Amino acid sequence: MPCIEWIKLWGIRSVAWVAVALGFGLPAVASGTLEFSVNLAGFQVQGGFHPGAGDTIAVAGTFTSPAWEPVYLTNNGTGIDVYTGECANIQGPGTVIAYKFLVNPGGISQSGAWVWESFSNRTLASTGGSQTVPSASFDDLPVPAVMNATDFLAMADCSLLSFFESNGISYSLNGVQGDALAILRSEGINAVRLRLFTSSASQAQADPYDYINNLAYTLPLASRVKAAGLKLMVDFHFSDTWADPSHQTMPAAWAGLDFEQLTAQVRSYTSNCIAAFNQAGAMPDYVQVGNEITDGMLWPAGLVPGTNAAVQWSNLAQIIQSAIAGMRDAAGMRMPKTVIHIDRGGDWPTTEWFFDNLIVTQQVNFDMIGESYYPFWHGPLDQLTNCLIQTAMRYGKPLLVAETAFPWNNLYWTTNVDGFPASPYGQEQYTAALVQAVKQTPYLLGAGISWWGTEYQTLAGVNEAGFDTTSFFDSQGECLPAALLLGQSAVPAQLRATATGAGLTFSWPLSGSGLSLAENLQPKTSGTWKSLSGATQSMGGLFYRYQDITPGTNAFFRLQSF
Repeated sequence: MPCIEWIKLWGIRSVAWVAVALGFGLPAVASGTLEFSVNLAGFQVQGGFHPGAGDTIAVAGTFTSPAWEPVYLTNNGTGIDVYTGECANIQGPGTVIAYKFLVNPGGISQSGAWVWESFSNRTLASTGGSQTVPSASFDDLPVPAVMNATDFLAMADCSLLSFFESNGISYSLNGVQGDALAILRSEGINAVRLRLFTSSASQAQADPYDYINNLAYTLPLASRVKAAGLKLMVDFHFSDTWADPSHQTMPAAWAGLDFEQLTAQVRSYTSNCIAAFNQAGAMPDYVQVGNEITDGMLWPAGLVPGTNAAVQWSNLAQIIQSAIAGMRDAAGMRMPKTVIHIDRGGDWPTTEWFFDNLIVTQQVNFDMIGESYYPFWHGPLDQLTNCLIQTAMRYGKPLLVAETAFPWNNLYWTTNVDGFPASPYGQEQYTAALVQAVKQTPYLLGAGISWWGTEYQTLAGVNEAGFDTTSFFDSQGECLPAALLLGQSAVPAQLRATATGAGLTFSWPLSGSGLSLAENLQPKTSGTWKSLSGATQSMGGLFYRYQDITPGTNAFFRLQSF
């Protein structure tokens, strides 16, 4: 086997070349190499490639002797999903070489289980020497689309805004009272999330804090959101009250339904709600199908894994698909983006378990993945970063931190949280660091951040579980600086420069997280854009970077991906 990559894997390169020299029945020494490159991103999104499970990628064709022996490729760092490798070129000039890429499931499968590209053989003409084969995508599937910076969601959950206002709570910016939604929008917030319960009017009246978020309450608030020029996400809990990993209680009115009746009810309920939002001029832009459904929803019907995991996962898939079908019934061409939301932003293994079951096994089709991430529950930010990277690489879907918060005082959260102090400044620091973590998600798939309980303030007789100290408004109702920092994550990433001594100080907003300053001395001749090393500081929602400028030279600068 004269293939260089095979030899490297087994660590016997020198022995192999000695064997060729001694003529042990191997092909003649090649005059060059073939270098192959394939992108697995599209195939991975389709559920066909699982590097975390040990899947390997190879190329095979008539360039080996015997023909169609696999030459394994490796990820050498040129791209997240780009795999490359070399093989000796034993074919003479003008010889047409046929080849295909293939996946070895688990890296240990027998040849009969290999997954080959599904179309006809690829071909190229040998030059007889070394040549680089044009890069390809497995099965010619496109790589995942990336998010644009202006698509980033700087979102505020304001689900109890009307409730707080009705209890005498007010909101202000720089000491001037105003509408909370208008204040948040002025700080750059571009979207609002509203939860939706199935509760009855009597339940909402008896216990407003725990049951008020029904359709009758939410519709006028959703209309206010749209009138304020903000995008709207509706978070269907499919419960009369709070739904989370520990509570997914079946609505009281649905308790007697069998499974077929339940899925029909989910479809009709979702459809009716979307139609009502549309009629009120508040068509959602995004819809969460369930809230933190790590353990399923509508228990016991949609509990996972349950005592019979295969049946329970199928049930959950059917419930979600019924809800999405109901949305489509009412929305038609105005279909909102669909989000599936779990609570494991710092837990990649559980995230992989959940979405492998939902996407790969059950083949549920939806648009975005949502994760809750609270540093006081889910661990340090590097765990979130790892989860976002792994999730983006495995599923190729936009990722939303659908819930987060950080304290601006230490009355409830009494210690530092992941190294940030419980103070307004600590809340700013956390927000900036969180934005940077999300913005650095591979393929620019970090879709946004939704801050939970932005409208919360202390209210006598209501147990707010400390979230009155993690909101975007202090105890006097004054808007805190963290709101501006989150808002800065969604503005256009414009680069500005001011003269400072013998150089320039560059600045750009938090939306430019994950970008680096680059220099080009010859733009007219398509000179190389070089990312500049050195320290970049973050302050007040902006990045700052000083750069010396050589007198008498022309230099051009831009922001670009690393």
